[in-house]
Amino acid sequence: MMDQIQQIINQLTEKEVAGNNNISNNLAGNVANETGNTLMEGLQNAISGGNMGDLMNMFSGDNANGLTSSPMVQNMINSLSSKLGSNVGLDAGTSSNFASSIIPQIISMITGKAKSGDFNITDILSSFTGGDAAKMFDQNGDGKLGIDDAISAVKKGNLGDLLGGFFGK
Repeated sequence: MMDQIQQIINQLTEKEVAGNNNISNNLAGNVANETGNTLMEGLQNAISGGNMGDLMNMFSGDNANGLTSSPMVQNMINSLSSKLGSNVGLDAGTSSNFASSIIPQIISMITGKAKSGDFNITDILSSFTGGDAAKMFDQNGDGKLGIDDAISAVKKGNLGDLLGGFFGK
């Protein structure tokens, strides 16, 4: 799954760099690496910070422009902009414009693939949690997913919020 997500990042980054006169084409690989790292860090931080509702809302969005209102996406944009300046050597304006454009595009493409069935929600979550998405849904902490976890998640509203947000219900 991570390979597929990295391919999306590379594809969109190369296209965006090629269309940007302020970024040299020979920096495309560095820009793609920083973009991928920033996106993964942002999503992993959201998961580890317990922001599953925000994460699912972000992935349920229908357009890239609406994503920029998400604080989580804004954090990723700001982080990428900073990294492109300090690690790649881009000026602040170019870094900011690139980050503001590319992060929503990538998230939108991943969301589209999840909604079309090309990506599985469990696979996506597992990619960002180091392969253990089940831990997020393990309500009683016993290390197994069972009916008691589902009942607990439904009673607390967590499961409905998580899955409903992801599928736009």
